[in-house]
Amino acid sequence: MNKTILLPLFLLLANLCFAQAPHIYEHDYPVITAEKPLIRSLIDSVSLDSINANIEHLSGYHTRRYDSRFIYDVQDWLVSRYKTFGVDTVMLHDFDVPYFEQGTADNIIAVKWGTKTPQEYVICGAHYDSWNADGYDPDTIRSPGADDNASGVAGILETARLLSPYTFDRTVIFANWCAEEIGLVGSAAYAHDMAEQRLDIVAYFNLDMTGYLAEGSDIHVNLMYTSQDSLLGDYVKNLSHVYFPEMRIWQDWLTWGDSDYSSFNRNGYPAIHPFEDVHNSSPFIHTRQDVLGLSVNNLEQCKRFTELNLGAVAILAGINGMAVSENELPQVTLYPNPAKEKVDILAEEGLLHIAVYNLLGQQTLALDLNGENKFVLNTNNYRPGVYVVNIVTEKGMTTQRLVVQ
Repeated sequence: MNKTILLPLFLLLANLCFAQAPHIYEHDYPVITAEKPLIRSLIDSVSLDSINANIEHLSGYHTRRYDSRFIYDVQDWLVSRYKTFGVDTVMLHDFDVPYFEQGTADNIIAVKWGTKTPQEYVICGAHYDSWNADGYDPDTIRSPGADDNASGVAGILETARLLSPYTFDRTVIFANWCAEEIGLVGSAAYAHDMAEQRLDIVAYFNLDMTGYLAEGSDIHVNLMYTSQDSLLGDYVKNLSHVYFPEMRIWQDWLTWGDSDYSSFNRNGYPAIHPFEDVHNSSPFIHTRQDVLGLSVNNLEQCKRFTELNLGAVAILAGINGMAVSENELPQVTLYPNPAKEKVDILAEEGLLHIAVYNLLGQQTLALDLNGENKFVLNTNNYRPGVYVVNIVTEKGMTTQRLVVQ
């Protein structure tokens, strides 16, 4: 969570365009009238032990400040976790940090490609950097960041763990942002890049601070969203009322800070941010006391926020059944790979559709094909690098990595 009292220069830059930009695309959101067994089963599968272990690991780093040497270790661990879950692609989104030439770790973008409308994206994310200004050397300052924001990252990791075995109509992205604490820098760079490419982000769901509950309070959700995103707000409240009828949920606002959902708002995308309690949040954030047990004092609340996030993402992305096992995937070959001028895409079954994405998640090509077994992709106009090729055949969908030299 980014406090407005910190680093006013960065925050001035980040907030020059505070008002939400008009939506680039407009979408309707499902009306939920009753529970679905698959969604209920997934919600019930959210694990307290898993959430606790992830918070414990993340807050165990000496610090996760964006300008410390430890931040790269955190990035590598998160990448390894998403790969373990079996997402289709893990991308690193690099960005510049104003007035900090050394740079910082990347945004982490873990992707499950959609099977019907992969050009539409449902994104959930949480920043993984922490903050403590108590000193001058970022490598020596203790900044565990358990509530802010290991709790949010743990929720995204648990969502990815449970949803990765499934297929979806839309593309799902599980994201972790860096340099949030100095003005939403990482998420702002990503949302700006997506808007420049006019990618269709149907909704962004943010998790930031989910673990502190004041004594005597019940678990409830303060939901932050703008009036322009009222349809998205209604969708999340509707989902909550059906699956968690005993839990209070209402729209509210922070008076002292901001979080990554605003980066998407300012770039024309609907976004929403459930928060622990805007009026009684953890008093320990941005200190060495932001630890498990003190600042994250209610893991059941972390679990509930994760369940809400999982349900919202799964339903909106159009969850289908379990993905087929590896030996049932369509048999597709890319040759030569690495490629220079062209690559032949060969399939045992007829080719129906191909889409190519760069490692920012930007779509560079989308073509419907006529069912032949071979397609020649011209790569003359592609910059050298790694690309993701999403291929739909008569048997199903597969994703391949393509290296262009």
